Amino acid sequence: MRENSKLYTQNEKKGYGLKNFNNKLTQKFFKNSVILILIMLICTMISMFFNHILISESDIVMVYLLGILLFSFLAEGYLYSFFASICVVLLYNFFFTEPYYTLKVNNPDYLITFLVMFIVGFITSMLTIRVKMERQLVEDKEEYISSLYYIERRLLNVKSVENLAKVSAEEISKQINANVLVEFFKPSGSLLCRNIEGVEVFSGNIDCCACLETYQSGSPCGRGTTLFPNAKAYYAPILSQNGVLGVIGVSLTNDLIITNTQRAFIDVIAPQIAVVLERERIYEKQKQAQMEIQAERLHADMLRSVSHDLRTPLAGIMGLASTALDNYDKLKDEVKKNFLQSIYEDADWLNELVENILQTTRFEEGRVKLNIQQEAAEEIITEAVTHVKKHALCHKIIVKIPDEIILLRVDGVLIRQVIVNILNNAINYSSEESGIIVSLYRKDNRVIFEVKDSGTGISQEDLPHIFERYFHKNENSIENRKGMGLGLSLCKSIIEAHNGKISIRKNEPHGTIVSFYFLSKKEII
Repeated sequence: MRENSKLYTQNEKKGYGLKNFNNKLTQKFFKNSVILILIMLICTMISMFFNHILISESDIVMVYLLGILLFSFLAEGYLYSFFASICVVLLYNFFFTEPYYTLKVNNPDYLITFLVMFIVGFITSMLTIRVKMERQLVEDKEEYISSLYYIERRLLNVKSVENLAKVSAEEISKQINANVLVEFFKPSGSLLCRNIEGVEVFSGNIDCCACLETYQSGSPCGRGTTLFPNAKAYYAPILSQNGVLGVIGVSLTNDLIITNTQRAFIDVIAPQIAVVLERERIYEKQKQAQMEIQAERLHADMLRSVSHDLRTPLAGIMGLASTALDNYDKLKDEVKKNFLQSIYEDADWLNELVENILQTTRFEEGRVKLNIQQEAAEEIITEAVTHVKKHALCHKIIVKIPDEIILLRVDGVLIRQVIVNILNNAINYSSEESGIIVSLYRKDNRVIFEVKDSGTGISQEDLPHIFERYFHKNENSIENRKGMGLGLSLCKSIIEAHNGKISIRKNEPHGTIVSFYFLSKKEII
């Protein structure tokens, strides 16, 4: 990619900047002249030695022709080879034909020798230069194909749209040796991602308009084109069958223009970028479709679970209410009170189940807005324990809180629901008269809530799945009533929405400890 790594100035292309251009010509002329003088000097010295030892003139001619071939290999251009052929003829005439050390020719036969010598030298030098140029073209093409192959491999290995923009900008910048902008757009026309390799020179008003015009029209704009020629960069579209997907920008400062070879390189690499970008879009669509299918399955599972879990308490409520109505005068007040207590407990359980379902649905749809306020952690725990004690009279719930008041900026209602869900699990999976300890303490910059029970515990294989939705172990439940497996999953969503963390571990010798914490500054009264 030697040609791809060079940018020719616009002034040189139009005939301007003559001083710079003439300097380059002078340097090239001086270099080739020195090479010519050295080669001719060496050939003359060798020929004079051959002449001294009486070697034939044809061998001397061959020495000069060899010098022409060597010069053609080292020098650049047919014009210099032409001068080298003339120089060889003149040197041969000056040193090796009578009269010596003059340009006169006594024998007319030498004129034919000079002509043949010139023609052979010039033709062989031209062929040498052509072979050299062909070899250079082959090497350039091989390097060009190798570069394209390497770039395509890198593009095919990208894993995201952002990474694609970064890799594309890096590789184009390497090949063109300029600052490069790569922008991708959404189907709606809004910007998807943007990456710049090098210096930011693409934010000017003219360049923004040129970039936008390139995206809208699908045609190159900017410097070197008829649209927005005063821009600092050249902009090319990234096209696919579905239209324009993005724009490639190449900065052209100091009156630089992009060469045809570089345009061709961008035209080749842009479709490759478009293919990878389309692949990423299709992957995202498939991923979204799979998520929607999974969501539909979860919703179906939830509906089946809801219908199953609601049936038992509703049947109990209806049965107790029907019995009480049919035998109201015959039932004692104590029996009526027990009926009402059972109805209340079932209704309260149904209320918590429905609340968990609603909150889970809101978190799935991203419609939960946290009502963050300054709350006293002690009050949150007290409200949760008071609520749970209404239907957990047979369990001993012990609360351990510090003497000082710890203030947190949280959604108090949601945190209370987290503690209620954890306490309900502890009640369901521990025997009556067993103790449940609710603790609150501070450790470093963390405020930690902890619920400890002495129930049946959780097996080691179930621990990694305990916070998954719809996961529950009914065989370990002490209560007859079964849950849907939403309680701890909802707790995890609520805590993480507060940038906290929840965890579960075994309580030795038996039982479970569920704890969660928030990062907090030390606000203690």
